Parts: sequence; C-alpha cells; structure tokens
Amino acid sequence: MDESTPDSGLLQHLEAHLGAVRKVESARSDAGNRGYDLSFFHRDEPPVSTVVSNGLRFQPVTSMMPQELTCSLWDQQEHVAHYLVDSVASMVIRNEQGLEYGSYFKNNGPIVEGTGITAVLAHPSPFHGESFNLFPDHQSPALQIITLLPITDPEVGFVEAEGADGLFEVFRLNRTNILDVRRPSAV
Repeated sequence: MDESTPDSGLLQHLEAHLGAVRKVESARSDAGNRGYDLSFFHRDEPPVSTVVSNGLRFQPVTSMMPQELTCSLWDQQEHVAHYLVDSVASMVIRNEQGLEYGSYFKNNGPIVEGTGITAVLAHPSPFHGESFNLFPDHQSPALQIITLLPITDPEVGFVEAEGADGLFEVFRLNRTNILDVRRPSAV
C-alpha cells in the first residue's frame, strides 16, 4: 500500500534546489498563528539564502493549485527575503487570493530603505530551473512554488507594458544581479 502524501518528498525537493535548512520560524507566536511557518535554506556557493513559506497551501486561498512562496537573495540580505515572503504570504491569506505568475505587489515607496525596490514580482524561479516550480513534478503537480523577485518602479512599468518575460530578457541581456536588493534598476 502506498502511504505517500502530497507532501512526501517536499523537504527533499526543496533541499535539492535550495541547500540545507538552516532554521524554521514557527507559525505560532504570542500573537497567535499566522497560518504558515517560514523555512530558511542556505547554499554556500554562491552564498545565497532562501526563505520559503510552509503552510500557505493549507489556507483557504483561491488559486489554480495550492501554493508556497519563496524568495532567494544574497546571504547578507536574508532578512529582506524573510520580510518579503512573510508580508506577501500574509496578504495572500488576508485577500484569500493566491498569486499568478506575472502578478506583483507594489508599494508607494521603497520596500527596503536605501534601495529602489518598490515591488515584488511573482514568477517561476529564474535560479532553480523548471523542475523546482511544480511539486512533485510537471505531470502530476500538487503544489506550485512561486518565486518572489524584488523589482524597482521602472521595472514595474516595464512589466505592465511588456510583461514579466520581457523584463527577464532585459535582466538576462544586462546581466542584472537579481539576488541583490541594492542593485540599480535594469530599465
């Protein structure tokens, strides 16, 4: 008898792409239960930290399929990835609406003080390949993993005019370091 669950192998899937789990921040705190844990993954080369929601998929959210959110940034910016995943996950729960690729959350000013980052774009992972985005695989997906990418105000305008794929072509052509929230705008 097969005793596997839809989550069987999820941790191994994430660790294969993101590195080892460094810590887990529980959904429960003195303020109550936010509905998801935050897992922190680390890869040494290059030194990248990734924060992943864990539990969003069990919340009453309208989406094509259950979702979890992830954000990867340079190690020293892990606190920013934490803030972005936590903030967007709480908005998803509050709005009861999941994300679609190409959608974004925009702020009126910089999300991170001293940077031009004003929005977060939902996109397939540009770092971990197509096999990362759907779990367990593309033939029988049970979970969609959505990558959150910090973008600037001019980049938001570009996404509105040309689409997210067009922005990623600009990133590729300009060799934009999208792991760095302190980067200049690519457009």
